[in-house]
Amino acid sequence: MRAWQGDHVTTRLLIRPARRSDLDGVGPLAGSLSRAQVRLQAAERGDESMAVAVLASWIVGVQSIRWSRGCDPPHPWLYGLHVTPEVQRQGIGRALVQAAEDLGRRRGAHRMTLDVDVDDAGAIAFYQALGYVVRRPHQHRWRSVDPQTGDVIAEGTAATLIMGRALR
Repeated sequence: MRAWQGDHVTTRLLIRPARRSDLDGVGPLAGSLSRAQVRLQAAERGDESMAVAVLASWIVGVQSIRWSRGCDPPHPWLYGLHVTPEVQRQGIGRALVQAAEDLGRRRGAHRMTLDVDVDDAGAIAFYQALGYVVRRPHQHRWRSVDPQTGDVIAEGTAATLIMGRALR
């Protein structure tokens, strides 16, 4: 599995590559077990990297990076950042984003991008506080994929904003 090389540790928080044994903990954060499976399969193929935040053996956050075919090519695309509500606003999201940016730098990326729903003021403010700047509006095409067959089982679009940050 191509993933984060080296763990990022802050106090009691561990950021590490996701593994199959994490699926039950990642499923609720990713929105569903099947969504978590698809993301982990992409990480195992090397198309993406997926990290989890672990606090006292409890998975409290998840983040993925798509290395190609993201919303703002050729830049790596950060997506799927979720932190358990009980531990939000404790630096876990920030630590996950920093770990993703560190990995992007090690892989030679000069910019990290992401998209955020246009009506999610909290997420926009969070990313702006981390140095991300709105680059343009975007109609994000999403697809739900069956993890066993690879068949598309639902798809649609969402109004989002592309945000980016230079990796120094």
